[in-house]
Amino acid sequence: MPARSPYTGPFRKLVLAFDIGTTFSGISYSILDPGQIPEIKGVTRFPAQEHVGGDCKIPTIIYYDNDGNVRAIGAEALKANLASMVEEEGWTKAEW
Repeated sequence: MPARSPYTGPFRKLVLAFDIGTTFSGISYSILDPGQIPEIKGVTRFPAQEHVGGDCKIPTIIYYDNDGNVRAIGAEALKANLASMVEEEGWTKAEW
């Protein structure tokens, strides 16, 4: 793999990369500083997975309420106590 070149832009930037998979998804990021060689880092901690260290993937599941608002994502959507809320409030489950 060729060496990365220093970032030549005039301003600091945050770059996010999303890998949306059919079962699991992941996120990587890089903070671009002018004149610095970018370093790509993976997100390894997600809500409802605080007890697990180093996981770089989350389940590809999202629950929406009847107004289209996101109610639960990833590991949060797999919590055992969520099933009754989903049924009572009529949430819609989106998974790939």
